Amino acid sequence: MKNKLIISLFAVLLCTGAAFSQARIILPDSSQITGDPDSLDLLPHGTSHLDHLIHDHGAEADSLQKLARMTLWRLDVRTGNRLPAESDTLLHNFQHSTLPDGYSTAMGFLGPLGSPAISKVFFDRGETETFLFNNAYSHYLKNPEKLNFVNTRVPYSRLGYHRAGPKQTREERLDARLTSNFGKSLNIGLDVDMINARGFYAEQSVKHNNFSLFGSYLSDRLEAHAMLHLGSITHFENGGITDERFITDPEAVGESFTSLDIPVRFSDTWNTLKQNHYFLSGRYNLGYRELPEDSLHKKPGAFVPVASVGFTTHLTQQHRRFLSYDTAYVNVEGIQMQQIDRFYSNRYYEGAVDDSIHFTSLKNSVSLSLREGFKEWVKFGLSAFLEYDLRNYAMRDTVGEGYVSHRESAVTLGGVLNKQQGEHLLFNLRADLGVLGANLGEFRAMGDVETGFDLAGKRTILTAEAYLKNLRPKYLQEHYYSKYFRWNHDLGDIRRVYVGGKLYIPFTHTTLSVGVENLQNHIYYGSDKIITQEGGNIQVLTARIDQKLRLGIFNWDNQVVYQTSSNQEVLPLPMLNLYSNIYLKAKIVNELTLQLGVDAHYHSSYYAPGYEPALLHFYNQRERKIGDYPIATVYANMHLKQTRFFLMFYNVGSKVLKENDSFSLPGYPVNPFVFKLGLSVNLHN
Repeated sequence: MKNKLIISLFAVLLCTGAAFSQARIILPDSSQITGDPDSLDLLPHGTSHLDHLIHDHGAEADSLQKLARMTLWRLDVRTGNRLPAESDTLLHNFQHSTLPDGYSTAMGFLGPLGSPAISKVFFDRGETETFLFNNAYSHYLKNPEKLNFVNTRVPYSRLGYHRAGPKQTREERLDARLTSNFGKSLNIGLDVDMINARGFYAEQSVKHNNFSLFGSYLSDRLEAHAMLHLGSITHFENGGITDERFITDPEAVGESFTSLDIPVRFSDTWNTLKQNHYFLSGRYNLGYRELPEDSLHKKPGAFVPVASVGFTTHLTQQHRRFLSYDTAYVNVEGIQMQQIDRFYSNRYYEGAVDDSIHFTSLKNSVSLSLREGFKEWVKFGLSAFLEYDLRNYAMRDTVGEGYVSHRESAVTLGGVLNKQQGEHLLFNLRADLGVLGANLGEFRAMGDVETGFDLAGKRTILTAEAYLKNLRPKYLQEHYYSKYFRWNHDLGDIRRVYVGGKLYIPFTHTTLSVGVENLQNHIYYGSDKIITQEGGNIQVLTARIDQKLRLGIFNWDNQVVYQTSSNQEVLPLPMLNLYSNIYLKAKIVNELTLQLGVDAHYHSSYYAPGYEPALLHFYNQRERKIGDYPIATVYANMHLKQTRFFLMFYNVGSKVLKENDSFSLPGYPVNPFVFKLGLSVNLHN
């Protein structure tokens, strides 16, 4: 890890020297464009249209606010539309963003940073991915949809590092971004994200290596975006601890021990996941130049885009491998088997477990867009796209020699209708239909509508959203071959109907939201860890309140999520989930801001999902309830000019509460009481 850190830091310095998931679509219009052909002027100058998003995330300040003007956006990879993005330099609760707990009000994870995780709040979960093994690492994986593209007047770099624990159990993460404009149109950048968590329990170390080279070119006529990403994850699997009394009742063990001494089920066993992306998107704008008001003025008028034609190509290469050297032979009820085999009822081939699967996806899409606002009477934008996806699978054959191969294609036709300019009514409607191949008959229709009104100069926002989905099962949900699990299913389409709304009240700093969804043919992993399907209907109801209280330097932020599932055996969910954060926030001197507080995540007791390493997935279990225990931290979060840094004590409840039940999932305790620190530095010159 030290060598990799040195190499990464050297790359950062070298490049610096050389350089010196509801979104709003950024559409150039005549009100945003000046006579100066500066690509920065193609984007909105202000950030008022993101104010409600900042409130939703509890952000009060951004360490980039004092920088020279810099614009960030994400890309709709199918249509080429640019969607405004938030920077990751928010000052408020910086320490919370470095924890697996920070991804949702209630999270389930294996302990180390970078380990498989699942949100316990149903509506925080995304759709199942085509390559199923991505789901467990979805919070850490990189792809073009998540990438923040940049346009900046001055070279910008960010370097962040945080660590926890002594050398033997150290957990650390290095992330860096370097980006610079070469002229007014071209931007090139590099992202580095590396995690090295040795684990506070035996056999659970995690390593992530992610490197992304990206760039964009923006001019009146041409818009281009590119990304090259190389990523890998190595995760040692311990199968969970064998005796939970080491956590819940350590005195019963009768001897002194450390967390590394607690016995676990597996040794010398790990999952690896590799993911590479090669992405290129281009769009050509059709339009005209406005005539100058003064006929003697020789400078050409502003370019007004009317329509655009786009093309995107995206190659994804992925490889997952489950391998174990835990092969010492043991006798179980008169049967000789390898050590790891005794935890599984089926063995579909002999020898050491070595399951691997390769997946490639090549997507090509074309799009046609009509721009909103190029004339006063054009009140909405319209985009249409056609996408072709060629997929290839290869996995180890558990019956014969070699690999089982499968090739499929999917053709999708879709469109977007939106109105994102104005103040009183905004909407974004999107639909896509599988017209040929593996996704024939798959359908999504999604939409959100936003309105608001000003009271005493403050904006109250009301949002309604809904979707209707008919989803085809993924190939790996119907066909899978490995040493311990094998199935061939003929599953039905999944049908999902959702309707919900949100109200933001600025006077009380309150956000209220409610949603209900009906699921039919829900696919899940049962208690036998085999994938199955529930033919009946399941209803999920969620109500949430985000409340912020202020009194001078005293602050109290709360997130409360209530949710119910009509079938807890098929879709188990904790009824009550909350995050509470009490802190003092004040400026110590002119340049130093201090946030000092304590926070905690809590959810009610329920049958939390189990984790199966051989599947790299979560399954339903009915043996052990998890919850009714706070995971709390005490922290100091500080900001000095362009530097953020924090100090934190994690899982303080295990030290101050009489009983210790700090488990995230059955068999997987969260990290023990530990000290953590980190910093992030922004450089602009």
